[in-house]
Amino acid sequence: MPIAHLFNQRIVIEMAEETQDPMVEILERIAAANKKAKPEKRPVGRPSLYQPEYCEIVIELGKLGKSIAQMASAFDVDKASIFDWAAAHEDFSTALARAKVHSQNWWENKAQGNMDNKNFNAQLWLKSVTSRFRDDYTEKQVTELTGADGGAIKMETAHKIDADQLEPEQRDVLKTIFLTALKTADK
Repeated sequence: MPIAHLFNQRIVIEMAEETQDPMVEILERIAAANKKAKPEKRPVGRPSLYQPEYCEIVIELGKLGKSIAQMASAFDVDKASIFDWAAAHEDFSTALARAKVHSQNWWENKAQGNMDNKNFNAQLWLKSVTSRFRDDYTEKQVTELTGADGGAIKMETAHKIDADQLEPEQRDVLKTIFLTALKTADK
């Protein structure tokens, strides 16, 4: 099993020769891209760690079923950096979208290949895909409220008026309003 160590922004990989872990090659490619990278000069702030080679690598990580967090970890950045790269670089945005599709395919293939396996933990699989692929695996309940005959809901506001607190002129105005409302309702 490979052991990846982070040392002064370089990834050093120790592994037995017989190990065929695809992550080893991916980590080596990331290290090579970082080694040859010369950060572009920016007027302010820290330079981006993004490299164009990351497009192919992120797709490969998706094909291994990796999550965004795992992809970010492979690049030694946080998830926000992955999303920032996607916003700033159209090619990376496309690659990330493809990686997500490949990741979902990997997870679905795991379930499909284990349908007859009594030891397959379907609940764990469902929890994983529900959190990773919400658009496709989250059950949604929609509750709609409508008024009579499917129309809008009628809202009425009632105010309580304490007539004892009103001046005599105000009571007369209120009496006139009520009488007018009653006459209008009768018509």
